[in-house]
This record gives sequence, structure tokens and C-alpha cells, in this order.
Amino acid sequence: MDGGIAAVAIGGAGLLTGSLTRTFGRAKHSAPQQSAAPATTPAQSGPAPSVAAASVPVGGSAQVKDPATGDAVYIVQPKAGQYCGLSAVCTHSGCAVDAPKNGQLYCPCHGSRFDAATGAVVNGPAVKPLPKYTVTQDGDKLNLGPLRS
Repeated sequence: MDGGIAAVAIGGAGLLTGSLTRTFGRAKHSAPQQSAAPATTPAQSGPAPSVAAASVPVGGSAQVKDPATGDAVYIVQPKAGQYCGLSAVCTHSGCAVDAPKNGQLYCPCHGSRFDAATGAVVNGPAVKPLPKYTVTQDGDKLNLGPLRS
């Protein structure tokens, strides 16, 4: 009987962990990756994630998923005609940062703020900038490209 209770407790903890992982914007990982070099080949088999350019106003964003990791990425337009992608995963503890507002992305877990144009840390506790992605425009679509080094 005690083994059954332990199995239920472990199963419940696993479900809770999975739920929290999804809540914080991470599909596969609960902490930031520590890889020194970004992948150089795309892990996707279909087309790159894309959004309508009209859905990304100046100072605003649209959210897509990195096909290699499943993590959320914001496609932003800090200045008219200038687009880039910023990881939505805080470099401090792996929480999901809020969409850009007033030129910054805010992490609700510990208060880090990042510049919405560059991903640079505005204030910590994070010390590393948000990873940046290439974004290309193809007509009226914006396509998420690879992680920049």
C-alpha cells in the first residue's frame, strides 16, 4: 500500500513540473541552456516559423516557437523596418519574460529587465543578454531565422 502512495506522489510531482514548465514558456527545458555555441544547422523539417509583418507594430512583438527547442521567441520591431528575434526565456532562471512594453522585456520571476531592441540586460539579477535570432522579411511575412552568435 505504501508503494502505491509513493507512486501517486511521484506521478503528481511529474505532472506539476510539466505544467509549470509549460507555464513559464519552456517546452523541453526548465533552465537556460549552457551551450557555448549555437546550432549551425536548423533542426526543423518544415518551413521556418513566420508571422505577418502587419502583426508586429513598431515597439511591439509577435510570439513564435524556436523549432529546435520549442522555446518561445518574440519577433520585435524596435524601429520602423528593423526586425529581430529575442528569446522569451530569461537568462537568469529560465522563466518566460513578458512581451515588450515601453521598450523593455520584464521577467516576472525575479525582476530582470531587458532592452527590447537588443536583448541587453537593463537591470538584473540576470547578467547575460537574451539570445538573439535572425529575422528575415519575405513580402508581408517575417520568418524566424537561426540563433545569432
